[in-house]
Amino acid sequence: MTLDEAIAEIKRRIAEVSPSAVTRVTRVSAEEASIRAYAPAADEQAIKNATNEFTLSLLTNEGLEVQVLVYDITTSLPPEE
Repeated sequence: MTLDEAIAEIKRRIAEVSPSAVTRVTRVSAEEASIRAYAPAADEQAIKNATNEFTLSLLTNEGLEVQVLVYDITTSLPPEE
């Protein structure tokens, strides 16, 4: 799996559990990225549940490190893309 495919899958999982979430991606290298999810506070645990196991699998099986950071959208507005 490529980093772009992994990012797309994580964003899909986030959107599935938190349709109003806004995501921003920062690529650090060809194997590393961070995804910031700005979502309602009530969706934080659902986002973590939907992504934690997958990101751990990416790291151990694919050598890809993708961090998912969740922010409360009511207190932290997403930056412009």
